[in-house]
Amino acid sequence: MGFEDLTELDKKLYEYIKNGDFVSKKWSTSEAAKKLGAKEEDIYQSLSNLAKHIKDKIEINYRDGGLRIIAE
Repeated sequence: MGFEDLTELDKKLYEYIKNGDFVSKKWSTSEAAKKLGAKEEDIYQSLSNLAKHIKDKIEINYRDGGLRIIAE
């Protein structure tokens, strides 16, 4: 499992997370969907795919009432 298992949306979402600051700023699925031109449901599915296929490259935590996500 790795990057070759990701869809195009998964890859776009990964880059969006990697280039964003979702550690100090709470994650917003609706903002990600708007930015990437996708449905919120598709963003949730892609986030799940990232956690499954490249789990060593992404970290998801819950803090201060929101998700915090970082990708390397």
